[in-house]
Amino acid sequence: MPNRNPRPQEPARLLVAVGDEVLRRALVEPLAQAGYIVEAVAGPQAAPAHFAGADLVLVDRAEGAADAVLTAAGCTLPIVALTAADDSRPPAGAGGQVSLLRKPLRIEAVLAGVQAGLAAGAGALAIGPCRLFASSRMLVGAAGEPVRLTDKETQILARLAAAIGRVVPREILLAEVWGYGAAVATHTIETHVYRLRRKLAKATADGAGLILAEGGGYRLAIG
Repeated sequence: MPNRNPRPQEPARLLVAVGDEVLRRALVEPLAQAGYIVEAVAGPQAAPAHFAGADLVLVDRAEGAADAVLTAAGCTLPIVALTAADDSRPPAGAGGQVSLLRKPLRIEAVLAGVQAGLAAGAGALAIGPCRLFASSRMLVGAAGEPVRLTDKETQILARLAAAIGRVVPREILLAEVWGYGAAVATHTIETHVYRLRRKLAKATADGAGLILAEGGGYRLAIG
């Protein structure tokens, strides 16, 4: 199967992007004791340079709209945001990306929130040098740049990834993505694959060549 995130062979990597030094230390120490690999930076503005090595980010909404700062910077990682009990602002980002933990908090609640956030983000698929977040229809390039996909583009890419480099016949894609019968003649799939190749090229320099047309179907040139 395609590689998934977080990495199964090592502890998850957490990025604590909290400006308040006392709170930052209060989070880092117990998270490290729980077995996570923890990196700390002084606030959400300092976080983007560290996205590539992380599996989840923790922020404090007392420092402004911290979750919105991260998503505006292109973060597609799961985000756990500490927030005041009376904070009525909705979470930023794609549905389910941000989970809110209301203060006052016990460390047990923080650990549970981190575990839930990691589980929510575990569905990312490796597509060559990119990662596909199917639930939010987001493709993230090797340098961390996000590229939005349509629903059909996401389904095509996920189906090709599930084939682990084997050719997926055109008829199978039509049936599974569009629900068409095998006898339907249409250029719809070619149009979607063309647009998907362009978006892959945007995500990484060699991305346009990741999808190959072979034997009456398509395959991903990975693995």
